[in-house]
Amino acid sequence: MASEELVAKLTAYVKSGANSVSTADQAFIEDSLDEAIALVDNECGAAIGLVPMVVLHRAYIDAGSELYQRRAAPQGVTQFASPDGGSTPVRTSRDPLGGARLILRPFLPGGFA
Repeated sequence: MASEELVAKLTAYVKSGANSVSTADQAFIEDSLDEAIALVDNECGAAIGLVPMVVLHRAYIDAGSELYQRRAAPQGVTQFASPDGGSTPVRTSRDPLGGARLILRPFLPGGFA
């Protein structure tokens, strides 16, 4: 279970400017963060001790945000309003760790064949 501090950070990140968050939405944010922590910790493996806590927390928030935002992008496609009043479908990343890997990369050993 994620700490209250991390839940608050992810909530602020994904609900920027919101005065309140519904109970159902808060539960989904917490679930997204728990999944993100499991994915990031697995990605780090035995080298997790090499990652500074502040960087690890940032990776959790990044991956948690990706997982949370998937709800608004069914099948990996989301819509954005365009200046001409229409909307443009955009395919989103299917890998929730894409950004987190970039954050973690300097601290994890590289894989060499």
